[in-house]
Amino acid sequence: MQDLGCNGAPPKTSILPKATRFINVFPAPQTAKGYNARSFFHSLPEIQADSLVYCTMKLHTTPTQHYQTVTRYEDNAVEINAVSFNYSLIVLPEVPPVQWPVTSFDALTQDNFAQIEAIHPDVVILGTGKRQRFIHPRLVASLTGKRIGVECMDNAAACRTYNILMGEGRKVALALIFE
Repeated sequence: MQDLGCNGAPPKTSILPKATRFINVFPAPQTAKGYNARSFFHSLPEIQADSLVYCTMKLHTTPTQHYQTVTRYEDNAVEINAVSFNYSLIVLPEVPPVQWPVTSFDALTQDNFAQIEAIHPDVVILGTGKRQRFIHPRLVASLTGKRIGVECMDNAAACRTYNILMGEGRKVALALIFE
């Protein structure tokens, strides 16, 4: 079976060294401002016209309206599907956010993680507040014993990571702590 490039022809190899080979992706050869991408790359001495492959890339949005998506986050609040929350909570992709009875990172107990364990996620993204802090392994021993991964990060990184994993269809739980 022959590997075809994005224009239906066999892929063309570049004259560049292996470490710097690349494929250029342009939505159209001519942009709105009149800049011609083809003439730019053809003018570079190390790139020859026959070594380029032009592809058209069509981008689609993923419909996630029925999922709980982080639409905004701040130091003291998070917005899930345009609804703001300023207290600690657990977010799952397919059910509404649930208040999590955690007042601070230092107040975390094994019982707090029992609520998450009952959900049976594949991975837990723990937002530890404004800065990243790591929990003691004994607090999440019941989760790791059931092969549930726990990742600690600041709330902003946790929100971004949750959206990516949720968009991939993973069974992820986001637990955010707001002090």
